[in-house]
Amino acid sequence: MSVDSNTFCLAPWVHACVNTDATMQPCCTSQMKSQITYENYNSWWNSNDMRLLRKDLSSGVKNTTCKKCWDNEDLGKESLRLNYNNLFKKYANYTEIKNGDTTDYFSNQPITWDLRLGNLCNIKCVMCSPVYSNKIDKEIKQNSTLINQHFPNKLISNFNTKNQNWPTTKQAKQFLNCIVPDAKWIKLQGGEPFANKNVRDIIKKFSNIILSVTTNGTILDERLYTALTKLPRVEISISLEAAGTENDIIRYGSNWENIKENISRLQKLPNVDLQINHVLQITSVFFLKDVLQFSEDNNIHLQIIELGYPDYLSLAACPKEQVEKLIFSIDKLVIKHPKNQYIKVYLKNILENTKFSSSLNRQFYEYVNLLDQLRPTKFSSILKFKESNK
Repeated sequence: MSVDSNTFCLAPWVHACVNTDATMQPCCTSQMKSQITYENYNSWWNSNDMRLLRKDLSSGVKNTTCKKCWDNEDLGKESLRLNYNNLFKKYANYTEIKNGDTTDYFSNQPITWDLRLGNLCNIKCVMCSPVYSNKIDKEIKQNSTLINQHFPNKLISNFNTKNQNWPTTKQAKQFLNCIVPDAKWIKLQGGEPFANKNVRDIIKKFSNIILSVTTNGTILDERLYTALTKLPRVEISISLEAAGTENDIIRYGSNWENIKENISRLQKLPNVDLQINHVLQITSVFFLKDVLQFSEDNNIHLQIIELGYPDYLSLAACPKEQVEKLIFSIDKLVIKHPKNQYIKVYLKNILENTKFSSSLNRQFYEYVNLLDQLRPTKFSSILKFKESNK
């Protein structure tokens, strides 16, 4: 088959994602919805949706379920499509894919996996939801009356939190035993994957597999640390919203000093490739500069991920002059890490494509007020907006 490089993505040929509710997805940013769960991934792999996706991406059609990647590429940022094409080419038989008889059906099974191990989490990030944190799920259920009075938007979205314990089931063990022999690369996410007690035993199965993990950086016990040292290669992304105690409020329940210590320990492991993830949102105007400086000081790649939900925490809720101040302050920084060179251009493109919304700004302050009532450490205490911006 002929391949159009402008749209081609290796993921639908080699990759599969299991969501926190156990349903299947082509990748973590795909908008393709499926009710098929991991137990039946074989039937999903060559379903009508997956076959259409392969056909479109190989023939130059921008499949609408891949909107996130197309948007990122329009902004000049490396999309997950481009990232995965580069990452997976070392694991995939590209010649076999390219020379296949059809553009849609693929008999080989996935060899790279993104496993989201339920919503078990030890913290409550301000931008998160019950889908990814059982603590937020509990907080909402225990305070539904207060939330309904002050910020009903938090209750509007009926998040599906069923099957969130799927990694602990007998079926999950059978599933892992089935996919591990052929797997080359497996990513673990959550929730907080390291909060899952089974993850240490799961990792032991990956003796010949590249492990990738997205974590909040708060958990690194000795048993886990030892398990990581025995793997051939580990790619760890630590989510960080501020390089200081402000992170403990945005990622509520985390501990900055603990995270710093864990980053230092992980950097000493020769088989670990470490990066920092930062969610670009309204609080970024105050703290992204310091996160970038911390990353540069420690020679760490910083991956900036634009917030998609909720929109009242996005940069559209932030007065434009504050975003301009952020870009000006970062423009003055000397960026040396080769993988961080994209940041200045990326942020300028974001500014050009972001329109301030007074409605979202109002919702943001309503949400701040709600969190200040729900949590002892006030979210408002770290915000530096002038009163005139409210």
